Amino acid sequence: MTTPITTDLVVYNQGINIDIESIAPTRGFDADAYDVANMTITATVESPSEATYRLVLAADIEAGTSAIARVVSGTKENFKSPAEFKRIVKKDAEIIRPILAKAGIALDPAIDEKKQLEAHAAQYKVADLKIPAGRQVLRIHASQVLLPVGGDPRKYRFVMYAPQLSLAPAGNVRLGATVVFPLDFNATIDTPLVEAMPNQPAANVVAGNDAPVLVGAQKAYGWAFQADPKITFTYAYPA
Repeated sequence: MTTPITTDLVVYNQGINIDIESIAPTRGFDADAYDVANMTITATVESPSEATYRLVLAADIEAGTSAIARVVSGTKENFKSPAEFKRIVKKDAEIIRPILAKAGIALDPAIDEKKQLEAHAAQYKVADLKIPAGRQVLRIHASQVLLPVGGDPRKYRFVMYAPQLSLAPAGNVRLGATVVFPLDFNATIDTPLVEAMPNQPAANVVAGNDAPVLVGAQKAYGWAFQADPKITFTYAYPA
């Protein structure tokens, strides 16, 4: 039987920090242009007992790189045993169903369900991480390829979830999110779209807002939340 994806690992706080690599301009916005979002996610979670959890990552991982999760608060053996995120094979696509529900992604009844599940599953990766009992700190590293929006090599979009889709916020959870753009970044950044997750309360921003600030000379955005939001960034380079 295929191991289901974890959706209820209790999280007390999580920070997700993203920096954008501006690759498309160096390629002359050609047909193969792309940008990259580098992510570091740190989360304090509660494991009732030592167990292996199947974590999910919503990202198109950059070719030639890997995304890994590790326990940084356990033993040296825990630290030295990271779990690599791997693609979901087509025959196991059904396991993505509860993740789609949590993310508010509905299937189209007019399209073959199996094909839809396979298509969605291709956009996620899973990692089986052994977590010791008790309160633990997890770290996830990933590089996500950002592909052109609508085939326009000058326009890009990325989505971030706080917390990650395998995690379930505790009562007084603290969720932080920051995004930093490169030096001399000349793309126009749309106002970030901050939405509550389906069947969840409003995102409840307790710090930060949708306006950028400067960190040194780099444009950045940052928030702290007490409910789990979905944040979408869209930006476009000038013609």
